[in-house]
Amino acid sequence: MLSRQGDRITRFFPGIHYAWIIIAIAAFMHMAGGSVRQAFGVLVVPLQQDMGWSPASITLAYALGSIVGAAMAPLSGIATDRFGARVVIVAGILFFFLGAIITGAANQVWHLWISYGIFLGVAQACFSVPILTVATAWFRTRLGVGIGLLQAAHGLGPAVMAVFLSALISALTWKIAFWLIGLSASTVMIGLMLFFRNEPSDVGLRPYGAAATEPAGKKADPAEQKQRARAFLVSMQGTNAFWQLIGVHFLGCVGHAIVIIYIIPIAVTAGINMVSASGILGTLMAVSVLTRFLTPVVADYLGAKRAMATMFVLQGLPVLMLFWTQELWQFYLFAVIFGIGYGGEGSAFPIINRQYFGRGPMGRSFGWQQAGAGTGMAVGGWIGGVLYLIFGSYDITVILSVLASMGGAALILSMPPTAKLLIPNWEDASPSDVPPARTQPIASSD
Repeated sequence: MLSRQGDRITRFFPGIHYAWIIIAIAAFMHMAGGSVRQAFGVLVVPLQQDMGWSPASITLAYALGSIVGAAMAPLSGIATDRFGARVVIVAGILFFFLGAIITGAANQVWHLWISYGIFLGVAQACFSVPILTVATAWFRTRLGVGIGLLQAAHGLGPAVMAVFLSALISALTWKIAFWLIGLSASTVMIGLMLFFRNEPSDVGLRPYGAAATEPAGKKADPAEQKQRARAFLVSMQGTNAFWQLIGVHFLGCVGHAIVIIYIIPIAVTAGINMVSASGILGTLMAVSVLTRFLTPVVADYLGAKRAMATMFVLQGLPVLMLFWTQELWQFYLFAVIFGIGYGGEGSAFPIINRQYFGRGPMGRSFGWQQAGAGTGMAVGGWIGGVLYLIFGSYDITVILSVLASMGGAALILSMPPTAKLLIPNWEDASPSDVPPARTQPIASSD
């Protein structure tokens, strides 16, 4: 039986499986919850000019937020597996609201470290891990399409926010702009949580694409769920691929964090005005929407490994263009080319997890991988400001971005094929029965 709210929604959208409703809600959460942090590059020059803060001290807020998000991501995964995604996301909304309010009241750089570095960092972990976990739970087939729509929304949010935030700060005071964002986005997200469900059994449904013989609405015993989650994690951690995916996420995020944080300062240094420079960031985010959608779809049907490696290369090599880019049109051309690889670089991680590990409780897996991603965002987001202070330019930072992305591509290609599950029999063993040794096929390409 459908829950009362689920019944109302399915009647309002006849013929639409509830899984797509979940994706729509999760997509907005991804857009609203992550866009302010991803558009942080818009803030560097205004804060440098208006407040007199250095790029290193400003971007430290972003780095701290990434570190906090990385540290909290495994805990978010554990909480998701134990208490459900909905509880964790609601906690994220609270931290998002507080982060935006404190940012609006900031008049010292350490205030920014608290708002962006702590509150929005925790919010990021509370959004990213459970949202991806829920998405994989709702689909048996067409997971690539669902994840693609979700990742496309995640890219569209910063694309819009980069321009919107710049215009809002120019038209209003700093305080009003962030208070408006915090209040309006939090209110909408809380409203959407009324219709959000952790898994199909919560509304009496089977996952999308599940066989008709699969029981609908059957809920697992909490103690059994905890045991399964533990067994699944121990089995995954016994593979090299589990640890390699964390490293891949780290390298990919170092590569693109440098660009999304420092492309505006680089453009302003070249003589581009602030509004036009903000448009560069918005353009690359907008272009990324296409490959954020297409890459998971391609990865789902053709294998994630090669699709991801290709996107890492397309993210890394175009950054070399910044050594000769000076004119506005050149920066926009770079934004279009880089946006293609940037969009596809991280969007297929849920797919490759499914292909390697199957359909177990993914919260812990995504949590550890998001820890790698957050650490990479912290390194990439802060190191550019430090290197600028040392060398007086962003040249070394650009080289670091290229090396990180290409290193990620090489690491992906060293991993096992995705055509065969690495832990097909994980449910047959309890956590104490799973050997700690990493036993899996010798690494080869797809």
